[in-house]
Amino acid sequence: MKTLFQSLAFACLSLCLVNNSLGADEKEKDAKKAEKMAEKKAELNHIAMKDGKMWVMKDGKTTELTETATLMDGTQVMKDGSYLAKGETEKKMLKEGEAITWKGKVTDHDKVMKDLEKHKEKKAEKAAKETEKEVKETVKEAEKK
Repeated sequence: MKTLFQSLAFACLSLCLVNNSLGADEKEKDAKKAEKMAEKKAELNHIAMKDGKMWVMKDGKTTELTETATLMDGTQVMKDGSYLAKGETEKKMLKEGEAITWKGKVTDHDKVMKDLEKHKEKKAEKAAKETEKEVKETVKEAEKK
């Protein structure tokens, strides 16, 4: 009898430990997903040279760059279109149609804008699917009543 209780206690303890470790794995996956989303957002937010002016595109809003901006990697972008990467001594200049992301990556502005549109479309599709799912659930609940 004593052995049976010890075995049951051991089994319960083992199940608790397994359950806790599975929960930790889910939290780690969620944290990585949030980090990946933040990185994607940082890529979509950028500073671009268009029509001879510097423009800041951040969180869906566009404003003119009026003062030096410091990017996530330490790069400094000036309102005349020049930028100085952290640790470098020589300034570089953005060309017309180029953009620099908040991570300091120089790229084509039109490419970033296309990526931004794709991101918005995916977000809209996801919202539409969630709404459709909620409507179906509401209809099922109404049919039950």
